[in-house]
Amino acid sequence: MSAAARSSSSAGRFKAVAGARRKDAETGQAPERGTSARRTKPIRITIDLTPEDYQRMKDAVSELARLTDIPTLAHSRMWRALLHQIQDDPDLLAEVAAHIKADQD
Repeated sequence: MSAAARSSSSAGRFKAVAGARRKDAETGQAPERGTSARRTKPIRITIDLTPEDYQRMKDAVSELARLTDIPTLAHSRMWRALLHQIQDDPDLLAEVAAHIKADQD
C-alpha cells in the first residue's frame, strides 16, 4: 500500500469518526477535530488554610447554617454562593481585589 493510499484512508477514518462523535446539546454539531467537548463533570479543587482561616470558615458556615435553618451546611455550598455573589456584585469584587492587594504588600 502506498503512502498516498494510507493517508487518504486515514482521512476517511477521521471523517467517519467525526460523524460518530457526540453532538453538542446546544448546537447539534459535533466538535471540530482537535477541540474538546464542554466539561460537564464538577472540578475538584483543594486549598490549604491556616488554622485561623479554617476556624473563620467553620464559624461562617455555622452562622450560615443557623441563618438558613439548614442543620448541616456543606462548606462547598458557602463557596459556591460566594462565587455567585462575587460574579454578580462588582463592588464586592473590588473589595476582594483590594483585600488581596493589601495582603500582597
